[in-house]
Amino acid sequence: MKTRRFIITGSLMLTLSNLGVRLLGYVYRIVMGRMLTPYEYGVLNLALPLQFMVIVLTSAGIAPSIAKFVSEARAKGEDVNRLASSCLFYYTSAGALVGLFFLAIASPLAHSVFRDGSVLLPLQISAAAVPFGILISVYTGLFQGLKKVGYMSGVLLFEQGMRLILAWLFVAAGFGVVGAIGGSTLGFAAALPLAYVLLRGLGLRSGGPDFRLFREVFYFSIPTSITALSTFIFAYADIVLIGFYMDAAEVGIYSAASPASRLIMAFTMALYAVLIPSVSETSIKGGRKKVRSHFVLSLLALAAVMVPATALSLLFSEQIIALLFTEQYIFAAASFEILVVGVAFLSLFMINSAIFQGLGNPKTPMKILIGFAALDVAFNILLIPRFGIEGAAFSTALAGVGAGILSTAALAKYLNTSGENAT
Repeated sequence: MKTRRFIITGSLMLTLSNLGVRLLGYVYRIVMGRMLTPYEYGVLNLALPLQFMVIVLTSAGIAPSIAKFVSEARAKGEDVNRLASSCLFYYTSAGALVGLFFLAIASPLAHSVFRDGSVLLPLQISAAAVPFGILISVYTGLFQGLKKVGYMSGVLLFEQGMRLILAWLFVAAGFGVVGAIGGSTLGFAAALPLAYVLLRGLGLRSGGPDFRLFREVFYFSIPTSITALSTFIFAYADIVLIGFYMDAAEVGIYSAASPASRLIMAFTMALYAVLIPSVSETSIKGGRKKVRSHFVLSLLALAAVMVPATALSLLFSEQIIALLFTEQYIFAAASFEILVVGVAFLSLFMINSAIFQGLGNPKTPMKILIGFAALDVAFNILLIPRFGIEGAAFSTALAGVGAGILSTAALAKYLNTSGENAT
């Protein structure tokens, strides 16, 4: 009963906070689209994927892995201080190295991939957000594992709010696209002091970094991180490839459809965050058989939200796009309709992936997503030159549908064939 209550209340809280996070992120795009010229907005959306790759990679890779180990330590009555200290120390070091790597490849991306020198400085500024984004994910993973969903939500909402405010101030001051990406980068950094204070308030003490503990978390996070990277490909390969085959103006139009279609995933990501520690604890205490109820409950909850949301999006696609981005983006409506269907099935995959991860089997969703992410890229390369942004939308939606169906079948089989013998 306690676990079910946590799933329900935690899902409700995280649904509201994730909706807030996505709304703030989307407001950021709307405000920037209105303040910048169409060309500048296209340049911004060629630089933003670098930051969002880190967000997706860490929030769906690092954070869930940390949450799993913390929740298991708590269930066993073990001390989590050394585990927390180890993750904070080693992931901070890794984040700095990854940030330097992306800084080094910014020039080849700007000149060889996008063939536009004006993208270079935004890419470099975007790379500076990488270490901050990774560290924020460590904190949110700790909060998630400790079941402090309010802290996790607060940090993420504050981060997105600061991105919006700082970017608006910089662009209003005349810094253009550089100010837009600079404000986004500083938003990540601004959230770190809040996360630190909240974690200290939980009474955790510094236990000193232990590489052995970090290595366990890191090894477990490899398949989940690869899965997250594949998720990023779903979300942004189309934008990057449109930038390669077409111009920044087309990137701007498509950038109205793509994030708008993912807005309905707010509930999905909330349920995803709650399921991982809950499934992990349930599997330890009651065996895999008891996880079946989580599976059924999650499917029912997802259907109750996703079916009406998808239907309304299809019925009022033009009105939604025009309301958010004005009539000049109305050509994004067709792509939006296609993408919404794919997102509904991608949400199904995310829920299945959370249950697999909670059971300690992240490799199955990783393999599924890698396969369909590769299919997504292949179809984008094939269809964008022929059908433009609608070809990109169809490619991404098709991959999402396939991942959702196959992951559901795989999880049902996994629970039915091995649950009876689980202890």
